[in-house]
Amino acid sequence: MKAVVKYALEDGSTEVRDVPIPKIGPTDVLVKVDSIGICGSDPHMHHNNVSYPVEVPLILGHEFSGIIDKVGEKVEKFSKGDRVTAETHAEYCGKCVMCRTNNYHLCQERKGYGFGVDGAYASYVKVPERILHRVPDNVSLEEASLTEPLCVAYNLVVNNMTVNPGDVVVVIGPGPIGILSCNMAAIAGASEIIMIGTNGDEKRLEKSKEYGATTTINSGKTEPLPIIKEKNEGYGADVVIDAAGPAVTLKLALEAVRPEGTVNKIAWGPKPINYSLDKIIEKAITLRGSFSHTWDVWEKSLKLLEKGQVDLSGLITHQLSIEEWERGFELVESKEGIKVVLKP
Repeated sequence: MKAVVKYALEDGSTEVRDVPIPKIGPTDVLVKVDSIGICGSDPHMHHNNVSYPVEVPLILGHEFSGIIDKVGEKVEKFSKGDRVTAETHAEYCGKCVMCRTNNYHLCQERKGYGFGVDGAYASYVKVPERILHRVPDNVSLEEASLTEPLCVAYNLVVNNMTVNPGDVVVVIGPGPIGILSCNMAAIAGASEIIMIGTNGDEKRLEKSKEYGATTTINSGKTEPLPIIKEKNEGYGADVVIDAAGPAVTLKLALEAVRPEGTVNKIAWGPKPINYSLDKIIEKAITLRGSFSHTWDVWEKSLKLLEKGQVDLSGLITHQLSIEEWERGFELVESKEGIKVVLKP
């Protein structure tokens, strides 16, 4: 089968190769891939510009959907022909304290699709039954391939922070995670949601209005801090989400949040920050990170799709063949594309 393979830890060391169809074990299924979402981390991996470990050679891709083609002999709840999507946690021990407290996404032995285990930029992918999820009948497989970023936003806003009705929420970074974080904050009841982008983000800032943003700011043209500081009697936002990553956006988040407020960092930023974090003490800020998701988050996110509370189709700007993966990466990096879906 054709697959997009990252074959060395060097910039640009990615290509389409012919590789064997995966062999499944007794508790696995073989999924015939229908749609693959390009995550912003995929081009970073292509350019070898990530701060987390990557095992090579491996097939990229962790956002996907498809149809079960074959089931292992011990698979109990799924059958050939089922429409499915899957979590990114291809491997985890299932025995440690993290796994036993439903934090298996933080297991030391966790290996994710497209990072430590062959992913879904291919015709077929092997998936353990324990991370499979059925796609509702009224949800397209293209939409279902984007369930993973919705789960990231759900886990961030619902499980890893508190957004109360009436809150002022600031989101920095109008990528798919940032846009979906707007959506989740709106569902949670936030009264004002301010999305901050920069030059080149115009299309994404406009799209964020469809997903709950009440105000958008291009920081390349307008200084956002004075606008945010008008909120809550001059104290700033109740909650700030850093969905951009660079040191400068975390600094803005710490300045924009009110005393006793919360800053949640969801985006990776591998470079040193080179400034004081004393704002955390001065304002008694809660600063935390959010990573990935768990089984229950996936089921609830799929319920949101089924009931029409979230529409992922609005984020899909391009569909390309898997052979056009490099063009897809360029669309994401240039910000011309919001979500690009590949087809095997």
